[in-house]
Amino acid sequence: MLANAEVQVASLRARVGEYASRYEKARNMMKTAPQLEAEFSQLNRDYDVNKKNYNDMVSRRESASISGDLDNVGGMAEFRLIDPPRSSSKPVEPNRVVLLPMALLAAIAAGLGISFALSQVRAVFFDPRSLTDTVGLPLLGTVSLLVDDAQLTAKRAELKKFVAAFGALILAYAVVISVVIFLSGRAG
Repeated sequence: MLANAEVQVASLRARVGEYASRYEKARNMMKTAPQLEAEFSQLNRDYDVNKKNYNDMVSRRESASISGDLDNVGGMAEFRLIDPPRSSSKPVEPNRVVLLPMALLAAIAAGLGISFALSQVRAVFFDPRSLTDTVGLPLLGTVSLLVDDAQLTAKRAELKKFVAAFGALILAYAVVISVVIFLSGRAG
C-alpha cells in the first residue's frame, strides 16, 4: 500500500509540476501578448504602405511603357495642342444694345395702345352734334365745362409731371444703354 501511495504521490507531483510550468508559460504569454499584438498591427500597417507603394510603382511603370510604346510607333498619328480651348467673354445672345431699345419702344407702344383702348371704351363727346348722331335721340341741353385758374394750374402741373417722368425714363434708358455698351466694350 505504501508503494502504491508513493506512486500516487509521485504522479501527483509530476502533475503539479506540469501545471506549474503551464501556469508560468501562460503568465509569460499574458505579459508579452500586448507587445506581440502591437508588433502585429505595426507589421500590417507597414505591409499596407509597402503594398500601396508597390502598386503605384507598377502603374507608373505600365504608364511609362505605354508612353514609350506610343513614342516608338511614330508613324501612326501625332497629336499636338496648337490652340487651347477658350470661351468667349462676350455673350452670344441676347444683344442687349438692340434688345433694350426694342423693349423701350414696345413699352411706349403698349402704353399708347392701352390708353387708346380705354378712350374707345369710355366714350367722350366734345360737341352736342356728335352725341346726337351717336345716340340717335334728341338733345335737351348741354353743360359746358368752365375751367378756372386753379384747375388750369393743376392741369399744367400734371403736364409738367408727365413730361418730367418721360424725360426721366429717357435719361434712365440712356444711362442703362451707356452702361451696357461700356461693359460689353470692356469684356471684348
